[in-house]
Amino acid sequence: MINSEGPIKPIKKKNFFEEVTEQILKLIKEGTFKPGDKLPGEVKLSESFSVSRNSIRESLKALELTGVLNSWPGKGTFVSKSALLNIRNMELIELIKEKSTFKELMDVRLLIEPELAYMAAKNATKEDIEKLYEIVKVGRDAREAKEYVINIGMKFHTLIYEISGNKILANFINSITDYLIAQREVIMMKHLDQYIVEVELHEHIAMLECIEKGESEKVKKMMYDHIKNSTQIVMDGENETK
Repeated sequence: MINSEGPIKPIKKKNFFEEVTEQILKLIKEGTFKPGDKLPGEVKLSESFSVSRNSIRESLKALELTGVLNSWPGKGTFVSKSALLNIRNMELIELIKEKSTFKELMDVRLLIEPELAYMAAKNATKEDIEKLYEIVKVGRDAREAKEYVINIGMKFHTLIYEISGNKILANFINSITDYLIAQREVIMMKHLDQYIVEVELHEHIAMLECIEKGESEKVKKMMYDHIKNSTQIVMDGENETK
């Protein structure tokens, strides 16, 4: 499997560590190395890749930290059972980090969050409603003190995700919003003036009242419009900075 005519290619780039990592990931995705398989030793990999053992060691360590590989003292290094899932997660994270994906990510929110709001209106308990009101109060207080930040508004959304009861969708959408905030915080804060803050809080209160009344279809539509408006604000802000 590992020879001059096999799937492993000698490294020619200057950044040996990254190229080794990329090739190992490619071999796992293609099925050359399958979950549970034991990888060849450092010496054999070093010869196959035509790089130093140190480069191999760095690459294996990085892949172990990301959950793609498992290393067992005295036994060797193995492809983890969740390797393919972890690779997909890594690729998603890299995609999310790209600036050009902002609109696409917001489109994903448009598809998912209105449904989560719908489910929240169906599932919300009295305790859930009280928590939402507390978050709104925090937002109002921050607005009065001129200390309103993006994370305060996102806490309202995060709680709606939790109330929906769908943990898979909640975790997925949370991962997206974390990167959106990291990517666009400067632009979002620049255009988060008092008027916009007031509109956001007003829309949050309106959605909260719908959830409290169990008006699932109405809050679904409101959440869609809310995210659509937020997207337009940020994109307009980006255009102004170009």
